[in-house]
Amino acid sequence: MAAALSLFAATPQQIEVSRRRAGASPWGSGMTLDEYVQRDIDLQNSECGRDGRYLTWVLAPRNDPHTLDFLCSCKTFRRGGLTARRNHNSSDSDSEPLIEPVECYGIAAVFTPPENRRKGYARLMMSLLHWVLAGNNFTWTGNIEFPSDIWGTPPAPPKELGMGTATLSALWSDVGDFYGRCGPDGVDDDSSRLKNSGGWVIRGTRMTRWCPRRDANTALMHADTGSDLHSHSGEWQWLTQEEVNRLLIHDAERMKKDLRARWFEIISSTSPSSSKTKALFTFLPSGGVEAFQRERLRRFWEKGKIVHWGVALSDPLGDLSTAQAFATWTLDLRPSAPRTLIVTRLRCGSYSEESERSENDHEIQAQILCELLQKVWEYCSEHDVEAVEVWNFPLKLREVGYRCARQWFVPSGPDGEEEFERTWHLPAFKWYGYGYGPSTINSTDSGLVVEEVDVEWVFNEKFCWC
Repeated sequence: MAAALSLFAATPQQIEVSRRRAGASPWGSGMTLDEYVQRDIDLQNSECGRDGRYLTWVLAPRNDPHTLDFLCSCKTFRRGGLTARRNHNSSDSDSEPLIEPVECYGIAAVFTPPENRRKGYARLMMSLLHWVLAGNNFTWTGNIEFPSDIWGTPPAPPKELGMGTATLSALWSDVGDFYGRCGPDGVDDDSSRLKNSGGWVIRGTRMTRWCPRRDANTALMHADTGSDLHSHSGEWQWLTQEEVNRLLIHDAERMKKDLRARWFEIISSTSPSSSKTKALFTFLPSGGVEAFQRERLRRFWEKGKIVHWGVALSDPLGDLSTAQAFATWTLDLRPSAPRTLIVTRLRCGSYSEESERSENDHEIQAQILCELLQKVWEYCSEHDVEAVEVWNFPLKLREVGYRCARQWFVPSGPDGEEEFERTWHLPAFKWYGYGYGPSTINSTDSGLVVEEVDVEWVFNEKFCWC
């Protein structure tokens, strides 16, 4: 059965059907069907979607690829990223890492109509998607072969899309570890070659959730950090959407330094888990990637005439390129849920500054973080926000951050805790980059083999969700 199907770039007519199918599901909650369709059109025309970056794919019969009765569909977002890994041209294991810009993809809107579910269609579609995104990598390395005896010939996306060389892809699962079973080398349910792994690996599900205090004392401008008060030279600045976008361009540049510093932190660590790390990666928040979080919810907040979408500690002249700390966010104001501020990107210091800090610097950083959290609380108070969510609050900031936050917020996890492992929107990634592929296991240099367990996802925050 699987060999009679393949994955195709959707025609305009199929895109329309895909949108209406999804819009008629719970995904369209709070919107009319036409509003849902228009939102998807707007996202495709936005900075993160235009110029072929936002594509729809359908699983359809090979003999009728343009049918409007396709079996299931999904969407991909092409976006920029960075990786860091050992430079194998150097014999010194402590040498500078190789930091490279890479092409990567976010995957979203995996949708199967109810009548087509539990038949293996979504699983086949997602397994074929690996070959669309990174098939050229598989071919060049020879590390994996397309299972043509199960699936027929490989999918062939239009050449003008320039696909096939992705270093990684990621999705955010609402169906547990289902996508972990969607590998690129054979998943047909009727085959003895059934694979139960090789797909997207879940990584980083920590979530912090607070409710703003209504009785917080606004006189507590300088929150308790557990040390004497230390001052800083910056000024807090509320950010418009345009200013957030400019700030994140600079943030993307700083991420290069952060990956380098994180690499050296890992290779100098005695932790067993750190010793296994062979590559780092991050998505970049610029290019409309972070802005997507606001665009998709625009219909719910635009009537509120909201102006500011972040706050930054910049120099007295307002130079965002040197911002010492910042938070950006979106607002989920859908009528069916609490008014929620979702932090999309959070920075307070950086990996690259960590080794150079004195004790006094650490105390100043703690003070800055406390002030940042107070600014978020002030915004919540002004906009009647009922909940705040942060994905993967930075581990090094957690102790002082949570202590300060309790002056402004009440922990509101499922059991009244601040932090918990969420069971929805589970971040999962698939590595196709350097060292990928099972046949390299026979290599004389085991350091050349890179599997998902060897890869660290840095800045696994809300900004890159799709």
